[in-house]
Amino acid sequence: MFKVKYLLFMLPLIWSCKSSQTSPTPAVKKSTLSESQRADVTHVFFNANKEKILGNLNNAASLFAEVIRKDPSNAAAMYELANIYVEQKKYADALYFAKTAWQIDSKNIWYSLSYADILEKNRKFDEAANVLNQLVKDYPERIDFYYEHASALIYAEKLNEAIKVYDKVEEKSGISKEVSLQKARLYQRLNKNDKAIAELQKLIDSNPSDAQSYGMLAEMYQSMGEKQKALDTYNKILKVDPNNPYIHLSLADFYRSNGEKEKSVEQLKLAFANKELDIETKISILVSYYALIELHPELRDQAMDMVQLLVESHPSEPRAFAVQGDFLSQDNKPMEALAAYRKAKDLGSKDFLVYSRILYLESQVEDWDNMLKDGEETISLFPDQPLAYFFTGLAHMQKKSYAEAVTVLNRGVKMVVDNASLEEQFFASLGDGYQELKDFKKSEENYEKALEINPNNANVLNNYAYYLSLRGEKLMKAEEMSKLSNELEPEQPSYQDTYGWVMFKMGKYKEAEKWIAMSLKNSKDSSATVLEHYGDVLYKIGDTSKAMEYWQKARQAGDGASEFLERKILEKTYLE
Repeated sequence: MFKVKYLLFMLPLIWSCKSSQTSPTPAVKKSTLSESQRADVTHVFFNANKEKILGNLNNAASLFAEVIRKDPSNAAAMYELANIYVEQKKYADALYFAKTAWQIDSKNIWYSLSYADILEKNRKFDEAANVLNQLVKDYPERIDFYYEHASALIYAEKLNEAIKVYDKVEEKSGISKEVSLQKARLYQRLNKNDKAIAELQKLIDSNPSDAQSYGMLAEMYQSMGEKQKALDTYNKILKVDPNNPYIHLSLADFYRSNGEKEKSVEQLKLAFANKELDIETKISILVSYYALIELHPELRDQAMDMVQLLVESHPSEPRAFAVQGDFLSQDNKPMEALAAYRKAKDLGSKDFLVYSRILYLESQVEDWDNMLKDGEETISLFPDQPLAYFFTGLAHMQKKSYAEAVTVLNRGVKMVVDNASLEEQFFASLGDGYQELKDFKKSEENYEKALEINPNNANVLNNYAYYLSLRGEKLMKAEEMSKLSNELEPEQPSYQDTYGWVMFKMGKYKEAEKWIAMSLKNSKDSSATVLEHYGDVLYKIGDTSKAMEYWQKARQAGDGASEFLERKILEKTYLE
């Protein structure tokens, strides 16, 4: 089954068919060592091998070096020391010992392969090719050595010589896809397209049902500007392998390169509808759409069609629905995105990103019950993920279970690493939670921690200032923070109300009236709290009838008014 692109223009595929023989033994050479000296060398060599097996490479290297000092003709020690240096990426050091081992016993396969490999690592490709050429001569029956030799020649940019080596492989083994494709690539690099085409045609003639060969031939025609021949060849693939999804991807690329967008999309959809096209390929294509939509919104519908085909062709694959959730989120459809992510979870997804997206979207749509349930499940599955604790704590806050909220948030904040923004949000939420529990000391401590991270967090500045004003404490600090929050986010009704209330607490009633009036003007749906505040201010500036009007409005607005509101209305006076 052929794939989308065969990348004729890339660097050639390099075979690395290594021998499966056992490790070499020291070469038999005439030695001037006495029996006791040979025994000593053997003992040191044995200990060196033991250290190598244990992974103590520095100790092993020292011992192999000792063997070489005692027996300069010990090729096995040279070979082993060279390989240790290779493992340590000391290629220049390895080269001397590999070369010496090879010079001592050039017929040894392992020494030859090691020396050639280290020459290549030192970018001495010509010399590596020479060593491998000799190895081919010494062992002409070993086809894998021909591949090694050809790859060295390719690295050395001796492409014509590499082709000749592959010709010898063909003479010995017959026509093979690997060799023919490699020769075709090399001919194309040499700008000999006619010979490249001949190689591919030869391969097709030897196996007319091989779609991959047709695919490469079509791409080669396309690269040469022979569009009709390319299209004809693609159509042959449809006859040879009609259920192959990759031909549709190739045709999609073909039509797109020709500027035929509608045909390209049509072929892409055929590929996506095919269950034989792996989901990884489909997702990788959709990922490119995800970025493109930001620049070209007109592609959104096309991408959503592809996403629908993805989930239809892979109905039991969690990743398909996770991708659908991503695109629906990008399209600002939180409820639909939430359903897709939940489907991915129900199908068995254990991807934290899926769970975190569910929690995020539940917070967006204010589904606090499910957010609490899913948050607790996420903590049980991913106990080291602080974000799970944050959303669970937030759900507890919304459910007014403040003690549980601060417990969860305190657990989560300890897990935050290198994420100042998340840590800031934890401390801000803890400040709110402790305020509700009337633990004002801890509330202030956490607000201060949040502001240490980000002194310009307008929400924290506002909340901190408001709660101080409610208690009538540190009003100068509250005024400073509230003023800054309004400078950071002008015309924010809740921030304007806070500043007005701070002014009220400081006895600056005219200033308070101005700011709370601005809050009411900028708010679409004024809360009971703000309406009551305005009534209080009006009372203080002597407009009792108007104050009664706003206290009545506060009563009608519902939750949020103070415990004194009913008495204020009944007694027609301000109370606190």
